[in-house]
Amino acid sequence: MRVVVANKFWYGRGGLERVMFDEIGMLERAGHHVAHFSTRHPDNVASPWQEHFVEYLELGGGRLAPSRSALAACRMFVNREAARKFAGLLAEFRPDVVHVHGVHRHLSPSILFEASARRIPVVQTVHDYHHICPNGELLVKTAVCEPRRCGRIWLGPCVRHACVKGSVGKSVLAAAETAFQSVRRAYERTISRFVYPSRFIEGRMAEAGWDVPHDVLPNAVALGAESGRDGGVVYAGRLAPGKGVDVLLEAANGLDCPVAVAGEGPEESRLRGLATRARFVARLNAVETGALMSNATVVVVPSTYPENAPLSLLEAMALGKPVVASAVGGIPEIVTDGVDGLLVPPGDAAALSAALRCVIEDRGLADALGRDARRKVRDRFDPERHYRGLIEVYGKAVESCA
Repeated sequence: MRVVVANKFWYGRGGLERVMFDEIGMLERAGHHVAHFSTRHPDNVASPWQEHFVEYLELGGGRLAPSRSALAACRMFVNREAARKFAGLLAEFRPDVVHVHGVHRHLSPSILFEASARRIPVVQTVHDYHHICPNGELLVKTAVCEPRRCGRIWLGPCVRHACVKGSVGKSVLAAAETAFQSVRRAYERTISRFVYPSRFIEGRMAEAGWDVPHDVLPNAVALGAESGRDGGVVYAGRLAPGKGVDVLLEAANGLDCPVAVAGEGPEESRLRGLATRARFVARLNAVETGALMSNATVVVVPSTYPENAPLSLLEAMALGKPVVASAVGGIPEIVTDGVDGLLVPPGDAAALSAALRCVIEDRGLADALGRDARRKVRDRFDPERHYRGLIEVYGKAVESCA
């Protein structure tokens, strides 16, 4: 099978890109041919298809000339360069299916119309909430937006609450783009099938009125080598609103063990100012982050917003690590409380601290949780199982366009 994979970033920016690169590896090892499409971001990994990539323009970064900023804003709605270059890639590669991940704003749905015009089926993995929420996270500033306060036209509520980075201007632009794509039904007219990594996001999309054919296909990770358990508490992820790192820092005050926070993001400066018992480890690559997690006593995922299917959680479980995570979003679909991890109410620092102490102080509990976590990853989140599901999705998409 010949597959074009598209995403607006082509480097390990987060869990989305790790899932995407893992899937490309699965496909190529099985003998499929994969072409790439993205933007020319300075952090990109090399791609044999990068001559087809489009110019990267930072949105709202403040470093572009006014004319370039205006162009970046216009491309959120319709990106003619992306459409033209994607058409060239399709003509050259002649794929059986197109698989897109995050294409909104930097690439726009313009590329989807090029595939649709050629009757090439398009599959999209829905990693976040951008189809139903202009900031993509179901957050109003730092508060969870459940039930959703917006309807199908997001402009009023999003602007009133300055949902996008606390900025009225950015909220206007993001809400207008989301509304524009909704009104013209850009995704409904071009996507053959959605892939949802969790039942949770499937439910949220259904509540918002989306009825595009879809499949629920959980993320996958390979089992890692088990290691020591003297590294204390480890958080590895973005330092961004909704990740709950501030809750962890408060909980750390009640712990008598090392607490390491690995990651970077817009909240880094503020969070460093809150830390009294935690050390920050920024700019680790995937191997270094894996080594840090593999030596942890316990890995924590303290999210306060409805995570879809956090890959860092699966990675910790694959290493046989006991995990303590928030009972929010799709996380309870991964962790069974008291069996292969501990779940706590989101935002509750006291409960988080108590759960962490339980694991740290009870080696028997830690061993049992880690052992069952590793077993669950092997049985339910195995890469081979994910690959078979992905091929099945592609088959359904191809059949729908036959």
